[in-house]
Amino acid sequence: MEATLAMNHIAKLIILFIVPLLMAAIWMDDQQSYKPYKAPVLSPPVGAVPVTGKEIVSQESELKNPAAPTEASQSLGKALFDINCAMCHGQTSAERGHVGKKLVPPPPGLDHDMVKGLNDSTIFKAITFGFGRMPIFQDKLTPEERWNLVNFLRTRK
Repeated sequence: MEATLAMNHIAKLIILFIVPLLMAAIWMDDQQSYKPYKAPVLSPPVGAVPVTGKEIVSQESELKNPAAPTEASQSLGKALFDINCAMCHGQTSAERGHVGKKLVPPPPGLDHDMVKGLNDSTIFKAITFGFGRMPIFQDKLTPEERWNLVNFLRTRK
């Protein structure tokens, strides 16, 4: 009987000392630190141009449209507009899309007169980074698709 009580007492002491160690091990594993075999994320040098990997565009950069405003580019831009933009901005500048009608204030109609006052870089960055309630499209559309969308917006009436 005494042996059983001694064993119970020893088991309780072991549990009392081991549980905090196990909890510390769990907390240590959940730290914001680099995991083994995972390189730290480094910022690229100023003026660096990505060859592969993630696109880097800043709000301050002034970009030049690399996509010529060909009929093919504008056609692709229209298809992208129909899929990604028309639900809010509408098929025509006179009437907003079914989602845009529910927003207060409604999103702009993106007619030719509005877009005419903006340069290609400004439109591209608005699509890339979003604007107000407009979502970010940097992770949804490739840079080429966004430039095609800019070319289409230039022809929209």
